[in-house]
Amino acid sequence: MKICVRFVGWPASLFGKSYVWLFFENSPIILRKLLEKLELEAGIKINLKDPNLVVLINGKLAEFIGGLNATLKDMDEVIITSISGGG
Repeated sequence: MKICVRFVGWPASLFGKSYVWLFFENSPIILRKLLEKLELEAGIKINLKDPNLVVLINGKLAEFIGGLNATLKDMDEVIITSISGGG
């Protein structure tokens, strides 16, 4: 199973890449496992308590579809981005 993790906005600048592919033996997995593997394999630690970060799973806010327990399957796309605003 493979999942694409995309970084948009300042997370892309911070991590120095716009995306990574993560590969898993089992399917499905939960978002928590993906974030653990992201830190272990790519050295990227995501703090979901940061109010300026948003995590989307296939275009839907992760917090509304299970949060850290949201289910991921083969070829899903996870986007980690920043909240942007202006005035």
